[in-house]
Amino acid sequence: MLHFRTATMQDLPTILSMYKKRVTFNDAHDIHQWDYSEVSWEAFSQLYQIEDYQVGILDGNIVCGMFVVDVDELYWPEEPQGKALYLHKICVDPDYRGLGFGTLLLNHFKEMGRLKNVSCVRLDVKKHKDKLQKFYESNGFVFVKEGQFVSDTKTYLYEYTL
Repeated sequence: MLHFRTATMQDLPTILSMYKKRVTFNDAHDIHQWDYSEVSWEAFSQLYQIEDYQVGILDGNIVCGMFVVDVDELYWPEEPQGKALYLHKICVDPDYRGLGFGTLLLNHFKEMGRLKNVSCVRLDVKKHKDKLQKFYESNGFVFVKEGQFVSDTKTYLYEYTL
């Protein structure tokens, strides 16, 4: 059974390995999500702390994870800290894809929001990621707005009201 906990620095090598596996898998299947440089601790630590990361564990192995924070100054700059939770860099180890772990991560994210008594949980997805958008929508997330926040890529913002 999959269970979740907050990551520690001891988990970092496994987390980074999972992201690198995901980049390799996605690139091999013509699904560009991230570059290797975007899934390093040097990149992650500019925005997040290890305590912001939730790991999903199955049989003692980290198989999925995500960053969860209570402020998002890039995509939701007008929102005060603590009003919502924001999900970033959701990842399922490609060896465990198709087992529903992405949905379980989203359910855990929603439960974290309920426990923090926030009004909603939010996430972002690049405009060209149709499959990912459908996945979020099938899990109850609603499109809120489109924006161009970084480079020339448009991003859709989604919200799930608790």
